[in-house]
Amino acid sequence: MTSTVKRRVPPVALIKMLNPLARFMLRSPLHGMIDASVLLLHVTGRKTGRQYDIPVGYVDMDGKLIVVTPSLWRVNLRGGADVEVTWRGQRRPMHALLEEDPAAVAVSYQAMIARLGWRAAQRQLGISTSDGQLPTVLDFKNAASEYGWSVITLTPR
Repeated sequence: MTSTVKRRVPPVALIKMLNPLARFMLRSPLHGMIDASVLLLHVTGRKTGRQYDIPVGYVDMDGKLIVVTPSLWRVNLRGGADVEVTWRGQRRPMHALLEEDPAAVAVSYQAMIARLGWRAAQRQLGISTSDGQLPTVLDFKNAASEYGWSVITLTPR
């Protein structure tokens, strides 16, 4: 079944071009220009030990930072992982919990939309619907299954 919720993502080439600039700015005194909803997630690869510095959008849910992603680097967070984030100009230790179950991901999307409002959530989460209406939890569950969406919850440690 094809989801009524659609992903709106920039072209991969544009992301690859802008990520180095975002990394630089998020680490610099200029971070305020872009970090209203973007942070730099520092993840260590489980097998390689390689450090990944990934600019990601987030939603602040009462002190928990919620990141949504279909990206494969997320597997490094399965079972929970200690990470660091560069957020609001400071590098901070956090604990990351990965949720990949489509039903749980759908509930998280609904909570983020309740927090942001449907209009802002469409832009910030990169989602849309053909009729412009707010999707149901079932719609989000189907989209999470189709697109491989996951939710990462970051909490201070």
